[in-house]
Amino acid sequence: MAVNDDKMNKFYLAINHYAEEQREKIEREVAEFKQKELDEAEVEVLTEAYRLIQKEMAEMRNGISRELAQREMEGRKGLLAQRRKITAKVFERAKNALTEFTQKSDYVSLLKKFAAELSGTFTEPGTVLCIKKEDETCQELIKEAFGKDCTFKISPDIHIGGIRAYNSRMGIAADITLDSMLEDQREWFAENSGMAVV
Repeated sequence: MAVNDDKMNKFYLAINHYAEEQREKIEREVAEFKQKELDEAEVEVLTEAYRLIQKEMAEMRNGISRELAQREMEGRKGLLAQRRKITAKVFERAKNALTEFTQKSDYVSLLKKFAAELSGTFTEPGTVLCIKKEDETCQELIKEAFGKDCTFKISPDIHIGGIRAYNSRMGIAADITLDSMLEDQREWFAENSGMAVV
């Protein structure tokens, strides 16, 4: 019986040993499975976190770009407003200087020169010379310089001085007023003043 017991013992030991090996194997597989699942979950979490970070960064970049564009636009608006103010001031000073010039004797010489220039263009009778109200006293000198028959008209839109002429029969008009000459300088001033907003 002792032999049988010994065989039984060996059999139980072998079964226990096999069961222990199987248990360790299953525990290893479970641990490996858990580790694999954890690794996959970690990769998934990191991938999702990376996506969220990228999305947040893109939104931040877009927000910063929008804010910078808004600030740039506001800056440009401010510069344009400042440029308009400076331009208005420069042209107001020029207008005042030209108006002062019209009070001097050289202005009468200029009116006579303008009339002589117009005379070469307006060769047919019926020419009307438009002047400002303050220049009515110069009509005879202008007519003499023009050298032809003409009529005068007081023009309320000539503020500084000069002459505007038209002849309906010839179908032509000319403007050599100081007002239009000053206005024509605006484009030149904008291009050459160094105040361009880019």
